[in-house]
Formats: sequence, structure tokens, C-alpha cells
Amino acid sequence: MKLTAADINKLAEGTLQGDGARAITGAAPLGKAGPSELAFVADAAMLVDAPASKAGCLLAPRGTEGLFKDFPGTVVFTKNPKYAFMLALRLVETAARPLPLPGIHSSASVSPKAHIGREVHIGPFAVIEEGASVADDAVIAAQCYVGRGAKIGARSRLYPGVKVMDACEVGIDVIIHAGAVIGSDGYGYISPRGVHEKIPQLGKVVIEDSVEIGANTAIDRAALEITVIGGGTKIDNLVHIAHNVKIGKNCLILAQAAIAGSTTIGNNAIIAGQAGVSDHLTVGDNTVVMGKTGVMASLGPNQIVFGHTARPRLQAMKIEVLLGKLPDMHKTLLKIKKQLGIE
Repeated sequence: MKLTAADINKLAEGTLQGDGARAITGAAPLGKAGPSELAFVADAAMLVDAPASKAGCLLAPRGTEGLFKDFPGTVVFTKNPKYAFMLALRLVETAARPLPLPGIHSSASVSPKAHIGREVHIGPFAVIEEGASVADDAVIAAQCYVGRGAKIGARSRLYPGVKVMDACEVGIDVIIHAGAVIGSDGYGYISPRGVHEKIPQLGKVVIEDSVEIGANTAIDRAALEITVIGGGTKIDNLVHIAHNVKIGKNCLILAQAAIAGSTTIGNNAIIAGQAGVSDHLTVGDNTVVMGKTGVMASLGPNQIVFGHTARPRLQAMKIEVLLGKLPDMHKTLLKIKKQLGIE
């Protein structure tokens, strides 16, 4: 990677102190960064140790110039050091882990009736079925499956082992990590004769633009209509999203969360780790469902809820405190009953 402190300063829209020509070859945490590496100071707690850092280039908040007047390396003072560091990491990642080159591996199975765009990479043992469409600059890694009539948008990336089932659609600039399944059948059964009979799942999944989906996540196809993941939403590993669910834009869905069928999640919502949302509910815009919370009734917008029955956070925390006091309260109650002669 050929990157200088001046390049980082430009990226950060910052003010440079020191040698702008200093070469930067990588990035590291503040306490471990060496003379050719980039580090950053995110908050006041880190400022204490920052002047002793051996980083070749340091991203620091504006207004802290006096702390670094004797710093031997280069410092870039910027409004948001963490964000600037993230932008620099993108360059590091591009150099360290470049996208695979365009081309179709000899072991891949690509239907002659599939449409493959320009500069597409299709890796070993990938399968692209009849009627599927893979747009320009997409990456389909090893052992991926793109079903009949499925669509993969421009510049989207499927990591190894991703399955996009028949008729499902993946938008532009989408990232889907290894082992995820898009369009598995929804969990639908009926039992009119004493046995569970499968309801055909004839709908599809639509993943809108700029979504990221974690490893081994499963998103079920709708029974008749569409399961939708809104643009800009980021889904962690091991998440299950059931059939007919509608996820809004720019949501965060964390690891091991599960959302049951026909539920609608509003824009900018957060569903934290191991939370569960029951079926046919609505969760409003900007609402936060905290970790391990069970949502069994619809929630309005702009709420923070916690607990097995998704109470408002402060109320739920008070209940948790009281639960910890129950043993002592029980002992006190037994003493009172004894004094009153109550069995």
C-alpha cells in the first residue's frame, strides 16, 4: 500500500503537523502502532496515553494540538478521528484484500440462459441457474448458488457458500457473508387432518441496496408476496428473518436475533442480540429492542424496550433491581407472618 500522511490528511479533511511524506503501510491500535502505522484517538480517555504512542501517523481531535507539540510522528487533527480512521482502513483493506479478478472459473456451472454482466467474478464450483441475472462488477465466490430467475445487483459481493434461491433479488452494493441463505422456505404449516402439512411458499425475498448480511443468516421467502430488507440495513451473523417480514431502511439487526412472520420493522430500528419479535407485529421507526428482549405486542416509534415482555427500559431495570431483592423480602415476609401467627 502506497499511502502517505498527506494522503490521510486529505482523506480526513484535517490539519497536518509533521512530515506529510511519511509512508504509512498499515494500521494498528494506539498502544501497538509502529513508526509506519496509523492509529487514532477516539475520546478523552485515550488522550492520556496518546502522546507516548509510537504511531507514525496519529489521527487526533481538533483542539488537542497542545498535547502533541512534541510528538515525534505526524499528527492529523480532524473533527472525527474514528471516522477518518475508518476511511483509511478502507484503503488498507483494498490493498490487503483486493477483490478477485473478473472471470468465470472453469469448475463453475453457469446456465447459458443466465445473464452475466461485465467484469463479474464467478468462483470455483459456483452455480448460476437458468434465468438468473448477475450485474456488472459483482463477485460470486466459491460454492455460491444463484437460483432460477434470481437477480444480483451491480457491485454486490457474495462470500463463499451463499445461497440466493429462486426468484430472489439482491440490490446494488450488497454484501452477503459466508453461509447465508436468502429465500429459504418460510415456516408455514396447517394441520386440518392431525398432521402438519406444508403451505407452499411462493413469494420471494428482496434485498435493497447497500445492505450487509452476516454469516449463516437465514432470510425466508414470503408465502405469497415479498420479504423485504430495506436499503442500508446491516444484519449480523446467525439472524433469522421469517416469511413476509418487512425490515425498514438503515436498521441494525444483531447476532442471533429472530423476527417472526409478517412483522414489520420501521426505519432506523435496532434489534439487539438474541432478541425475539413475535409474528404479525409492528415495531416503529427509531425504536430499540435491547438484547434478549421478547416482543409480544406492537411497539410505537422512538422507544427503548427491555425484558421478557419488552417493557420501557427504565421500568424494566427497576423490576430487575426488585427481583434481586426478592430473597430478603421473602425472609422479611416470613418473619412478619410468624409474628402475626399466620401459617
